[in-house]
Amino acid sequence: MLLIVWGKVGGDIYGLPGPDSALLLLQFMLVIFLMEASTAVLTSDSAIKQLEGRKDDLSSLARMQVMSWERVQLLSLGKLVLASFGLSLGLLILGGFVSVSINQTAFSGVLVLAAVVAIFILLTYRREPEKPRRSAD
Repeated sequence: MLLIVWGKVGGDIYGLPGPDSALLLLQFMLVIFLMEASTAVLTSDSAIKQLEGRKDDLSSLARMQVMSWERVQLLSLGKLVLASFGLSLGLLILGGFVSVSINQTAFSGVLVLAAVVAIFILLTYRREPEKPRRSAD
């Protein structure tokens, strides 16, 4: 966050041209990724700390499951952030081609609302891995 803020302040001080919108969007998505990834890492870290010092088979299995859960969480989050970035970039490009006049504020508001809802769904859908289903044998 400090680098992003310093980049904006430095650009204003030295009179540099503003960064591309896609770069700002990428930085924003990376900040969201790091914030969400920290939650998954902190959760797995606290679970592994509870297993600290235990050497039995059950603790080793639990430790491996926690690491597997963390890997799945981070990979899923990475996919969601990439999908959100692609969707947002596509909407940004579409907005560049379609000029919306002041008289069409309702239309542009609906587009912005649709983009926010789509990003929200992509970032929150299926956050937790599903539990394996046991067969009724």
